[in-house]
Amino acid sequence: MKKRAILLAFAMLAGSFSAIASMTISGTRIIFPAAEKEVNVRTNNKGTKPALVQVWIDDNKGTANLNEVKVPFIVTPPIYRVESGKGQSVRLIYNGMILPQNKESVFWFNMLEIPPQSTLSPNRQRLELAFRTRIKIFYRPDSLSESNSANERNKLKWETVTDAIKGVGIKLTNPTPYYFSFDESSVETHGKKINLNVEMADPFSSIVFYPERKINKGEKITSINYGLINDYGAVIKIKLSPQGNGFFSDLAGK
Repeated sequence: MKKRAILLAFAMLAGSFSAIASMTISGTRIIFPAAEKEVNVRTNNKGTKPALVQVWIDDNKGTANLNEVKVPFIVTPPIYRVESGKGQSVRLIYNGMILPQNKESVFWFNMLEIPPQSTLSPNRQRLELAFRTRIKIFYRPDSLSESNSANERNKLKWETVTDAIKGVGIKLTNPTPYYFSFDESSVETHGKKINLNVEMADPFSSIVFYPERKINKGEKITSINYGLINDYGAVIKIKLSPQGNGFFSDLAGK
């Protein structure tokens, strides 16, 4: 088995290895207002060769068969070719599927770049990789159109909780109808920052995050630092200070 693995690794090194993605998406998220019937997404070929692209939408539930995925958008064209240095706009069309009107809904836009056929000699080995890019689609009902997650961030509740095995964690409660997406985050204790893997916070929910290094009960967290990603993909850096009873808040943002 070991010999086979070594031979496989050697074959990969001896052959040609292609691992550079050419296709990009303009923006890091898609906001779909309920008042709109369709939204355009721009894709661009930054490479030196034509690219064949497939796009689709899923609900992030892991359904293997795309035909069984129920999503509120039609994407067109689903497959297309883009010349080098050119772009292609993709239309997301709302199909009328009923969605909650008291909170945002989230889906995923997928772009798969299919590698071009190799022009190398048949006797020369070449490893081709297909690249998939995913970004979130936030469907925003009319009742929520006057605000967004960045404007509502001070309604988030941050507090410390303790688990007998995992140690001290941060409980995040989101009482708003918006999704919150985060960039690099950390907690500070004893003058040192420890990474905190804060993920997306769903509307009307709570979730607990634990630092990469265990913080024992009794250790004092002096600040929580996080990056909030707004509708435009920009990161807003925020520092929270302790306010007593394990709660933290952003006094500057109030």
